[in-house]
Amino acid sequence: MSEEIELKLEIAEAAIPAVLKSEALRRRRVRFRPARHLVTTYFDTAKGALRRKGVFLRLREDGARITQTVKTAGEAGIVAQRGEWNWPLKTAEPDLELASECGLKPILKRARKGGLKPVFASDLSRRVARVQEAGAELELALDVGHVRAGRRSTKLAELEIEVKQGTAAAVFGLARELVVLPGVRIGMATKASRGFALAEGRHPAAAVKAAGVAVSERLTVGEAEAAIIRTCAAQIAANVPAVVDRRLPEGVHQMRVALRRLRAALSLFKDTMPPEARRALRRQAGTLARALGPARDLDVLMADTIRAAAPPEALAADIRALTLRLGRARREAWKTALAAVSGPEIGLLVLDLSERAAALEAEGWPGQHDAIPLPEMAVKALDDRHEIVLALGQSIDTLPVLQRHELRLALKKLRYAADFFAGLFPHKAAKAGIAALAALQDDLGGFNDAASTSAILDAAVAATPEKGRAPVERAALFLKGWASLRADLAWGHARQSWAAFAGKKPFWR
Repeated sequence: MSEEIELKLEIAEAAIPAVLKSEALRRRRVRFRPARHLVTTYFDTAKGALRRKGVFLRLREDGARITQTVKTAGEAGIVAQRGEWNWPLKTAEPDLELASECGLKPILKRARKGGLKPVFASDLSRRVARVQEAGAELELALDVGHVRAGRRSTKLAELEIEVKQGTAAAVFGLARELVVLPGVRIGMATKASRGFALAEGRHPAAAVKAAGVAVSERLTVGEAEAAIIRTCAAQIAANVPAVVDRRLPEGVHQMRVALRRLRAALSLFKDTMPPEARRALRRQAGTLARALGPARDLDVLMADTIRAAAPPEALAADIRALTLRLGRARREAWKTALAAVSGPEIGLLVLDLSERAAALEAEGWPGQHDAIPLPEMAVKALDDRHEIVLALGQSIDTLPVLQRHELRLALKKLRYAADFFAGLFPHKAAKAGIAALAALQDDLGGFNDAASTSAILDAAVAATPEKGRAPVERAALFLKGWASLRADLAWGHARQSWAAFAGKKPFWR
């Protein structure tokens, strides 16, 4: 078995010539060999038994040469680290007897029982080059072609940077110089994920929720920090196609979630990160979040709030006038969001985070921090955040609006910390505790939603010429009243559930 370590860059086809002539490759004297034609077919059972277990079986035809490969899914992150086994074959039929040698025999036994079938195939032109970088040997593979499942297909153009000798740290210098070029971005979608999406009738570019963090008592604190940062970076990068290529509102939402989780992680591990480095990462994340905020708020207002408010038929014309005005604001907000997500800054942020994670795994925490057992550190961090929440909410019946906002933010930090460390505690208790935190956070967020709705509607009214302002004002007044009522109801529910929350023993104790 070998361990594959690689980083993927997606490249717009029109940008490939400029990338090949770039200073980053010229200075390193990168020379790509002539292109090879590769056809790779992925196999699974009818019920997807291999994929469910994170195992991928493929046959690659490279001219007259046929290679069978088994890969594991590996950990989430922009630098993929996966198990990989390869065998030469004489015919283009999977050989499960060979594959059983890779230590995944129970899974492949299930595949033998269920029967394998081709699920999808990639048809690519590949050009390969080798380069020395930071004491390591890297292989660059430029793939251009398509992935096809039945009648469905999607184009593909990407540059894989694989570590042949050395550590994962070697890829970051080269990747930083390439990701700032027009048409280049961090790639998270593997050929396998694209192919399975096509086979199942899903679009390969979809909004991506946060992945669970694989923490356990076996990890050091530094390794846990690396895993948490890596998942945040992966979620940010994975949602770029959903925002840029498909303009999905859910993509914007999930990217904002990833940025909030990142800021919570930076706060959680603030004592070990150089202050200026941490502040720089927080600034980068904050700038991006602010660029996305108006688009998300307008998406919610136009798609959810107006429908949920169910305006009476008598206001139909007024709502249409307001919707037209909001539509203009939404288009401008999306221009701002797209400019932020399409720019190089997001790729550089993801690379900075991933390099931080790689360094932590290689070197550990500075000083004596790794001597602290991870469960001990996690309990203390959760206790600290829990105490802040309890202190802020002790007078919840008379809590002013500003303090409600502070309580909501404190709950959010506690909830994300609980998400990160959930794997250290009994699953059932952690799941129930996190669900309760999320529900209380949502209730407390009702007044904040009402405030943002009111601000957006006021801006829409102000931007409307006086001649057509009256219907927009009437519609805005109705929606502001409805949002305020909903906020009051949510706050009332939060007050009722607070006592149970405050009096309950936390799941990490």
